[in-house]
Amino acid sequence: MPLTYHRDVEVAAGVPWTINGTLCDAAGAPFDVTNAQLAWVLLNADSYVVPMTASITKTDPVNGAISIEVAKTDTALAPGRYTDALQIRKGTGRGLYWIGNICVAANPRTPS
Repeated sequence: MPLTYHRDVEVAAGVPWTINGTLCDAAGAPFDVTNAQLAWVLLNADSYVVPMTASITKTDPVNGAISIEVAKTDTALAPGRYTDALQIRKGTGRGLYWIGNICVAANPRTPS
C-alpha cells in the first residue's frame, strides 16, 4: 500500500469534525476499501497520540471514499498543527496509508 499525503485540513477546536477523503492506489486509481479495516489516529506536535474516538464511515467503499467524524467532546484541543494517520488492513496486508496535517484553530465560542 502506498503512503499518501492528504491536503491540510483546517478545523476549529470544540466543534464536531468531519474529514472526508478518497483513498487511491499507487497509480492514482480509487482503492477499494470494501473489505478493509480502517483505523485513524491524531498525533500532537511531539508525535504523541491524542486520545479521542473517531468514527470512520466508508461512504463509497468501492471508490475509496471515507468520512472520519470526531465528536466535539474530543476536539477541545489547544490550537496548533497536528498530524493524522490512517492505517488500512486488507487481507494479510497492513500499512500506514494516509497521513497529513490537521490545523486546529482556536474557537472564540469555546474555551481552549
